[in-house]
Amino acid sequence: MVSAFSAKAQDIHFSQFFFAPQWLNPAEIGQFDAQYRGTANQKTQWREVSQPYTTFALAADGRPDFLPENTAVGMAVMNDRAGDSRFNTFSVLAGGSYTYKIKDSNRHLLTGALQLGFTQVSLNQDALRFDNQFNGVAFDPTLPTGESFARNSRIHANVNLGAAYTFNYAPGKKLVAGWAGHNLTRPDRSFFNETGIDLPLRHAYYVTGDWNILPDIDLLPAMRYMRQRTFSEFVIGTAVRYVLINERNLYRSVFAGYFGRLGDSGIGLIGMEIDDWRAGISYDINMSNLTVASRNRGGFEFSLQYLFNRQPRNAGFNHRFCPTYI
Repeated sequence: MVSAFSAKAQDIHFSQFFFAPQWLNPAEIGQFDAQYRGTANQKTQWREVSQPYTTFALAADGRPDFLPENTAVGMAVMNDRAGDSRFNTFSVLAGGSYTYKIKDSNRHLLTGALQLGFTQVSLNQDALRFDNQFNGVAFDPTLPTGESFARNSRIHANVNLGAAYTFNYAPGKKLVAGWAGHNLTRPDRSFFNETGIDLPLRHAYYVTGDWNILPDIDLLPAMRYMRQRTFSEFVIGTAVRYVLINERNLYRSVFAGYFGRLGDSGIGLIGMEIDDWRAGISYDINMSNLTVASRNRGGFEFSLQYLFNRQPRNAGFNHRFCPTYI
């Protein structure tokens, strides 16, 4: 996701950060109640302002049988195209995590992770317009731009670190707090081969919860603070989940919530869970100074997850299924 506020911070991220685990923190790799997980995220934004900003990401992580206990690996691919210049960012990341059980208990868990990969950034000069192409009366695309790009694309390495603490208070009650450091090598991003044009280190701090408050109702609070050089972002809110069915191999629930990106936008969220599937849809309502152009319109975001070889949510039978004889 790229908004008017976060674009200043350069990095790409999603409003549904809790449904984009590997982009939130490498330490989220393998942190789920199944053997494998697949995730897809898509966002389209700023149709009212310019060419739409479109982001699409795929990720997979899990704990293969050949790995040591408490170890997980993951891989993520993302492509983002932004604005009139068709500024394109393509990233491939691979990482691993290790979880340490404090006092050999699942109640308190510490996870550390490392993520490595590469990113290619590119732009389309033909789509850009410059003041030198104004002939005094009108815009003339045949006039020279006066700009001299040394290159149209660049590739750089990515190195990210992450850590997380998980507190399993009781069945159905869990809190996670984490930190991630992105762009540790501060890679060069200049299209003019100039020095000092780098991608700054980005710190991300977050807390998420999954807390059962009534027999069929769960609270899903989440908070994230990010800082990248002089720019920062703070998102906070919660969703409420209502469980429709919870049997041994049958699970249905719906959830809805609201999150605020302070000083920038509001985020409405709805979604559902069907057995091993989880889907979420959100919409950003722009509230920044860009509303003159955006007319409060941000964009839709879609998330989809699937868990393979999932542990049963409810280990016991609530009732017995018996055949009917006629």
